Amino acid sequence: MTAVLSEATRVRDEIVRVGRSIFDRGLTAGSTGNISVKLTDGSMLMTPTNASLGSLDPATLSHLDAQGTLISGDKPTKEAFLHTCMYCARQGDNVVVHLHSPHAVAVSILDGLDPGNLLPPLTAYYVMRVGRLPLIPYFAPGDKALAEAVGEKANDHHAVL
Repeated sequence: MTAVLSEATRVRDEIVRVGRSIFDRGLTAGSTGNISVKLTDGSMLMTPTNASLGSLDPATLSHLDAQGTLISGDKPTKEAFLHTCMYCARQGDNVVVHLHSPHAVAVSILDGLDPGNLLPPLTAYYVMRVGRLPLIPYFAPGDKALAEAVGEKANDHHAVL
């Protein structure tokens, strides 16, 4: 007999797996960064606020309806509105991975950067996959102005996500 897992159960497990991989590779530290997935019914599964991507529990992931209202699970990341905004701006996308990579943070505080293109063309792969990398101004975690700033860039550049 083969068990059929629901979409939500499969996605919960995948969020935990990907979160652990991201954390183990040092792409985010502590409780920085968050992941969400838009399900086929329009609702979203999202990492909870103050959760480490390295130790997520599928049972405590936040489940929000299409409008961003919590249905079940722990309180969602304080940047849930950013995820919701991205899904509105990019209708065909179903996943948002928002990281505070130590490397990206280090680059963002260097003096004399071109905010329209932070990094030089280091490799052919970088040029093909990223192209230019714009800098979004600083906003405190949970500041809804962040969603507006990112939303302005979302349709013309995927690397901000």
